[in-house]
Amino acid sequence: MEMKHSAIFEEMIKLTPLCSGTLREQYFSCGKKNCRCQDNETPKLHGPYYVWARLVGGRRVSRTLRPGREADNVKEGIQNYRRFQDLICELLRQEENQVLSPERSANEVSKKNSRKRYRKP
Repeated sequence: MEMKHSAIFEEMIKLTPLCSGTLREQYFSCGKKNCRCQDNETPKLHGPYYVWARLVGGRRVSRTLRPGREADNVKEGIQNYRRFQDLICELLRQEENQVLSPERSANEVSKKNSRKRYRKP
């Protein structure tokens, strides 16, 4: 079922916070000799910490977050960002289908575009 443009825009406006990137859980060892994380038999690493990685200005940036409100906000923001991207794709699909005639829309895969062609050397 297609969403109307106004419904898509309304949902986009409600998506906050927005955060790009990924969030992963990580455990660290500190390197101190007598620390529990250095035990040879049963090391207990420090953590969990959350590493938020994303691209900013074409460069990969990462931040380590402690569990709690900040990590939860980033996790929610990433989920919202993914939903935002899905909504943009739906909007573009609808707009592109209006530009082309129904028989040439992207909904139909033509035989010409259904397989990759390789040029012989």
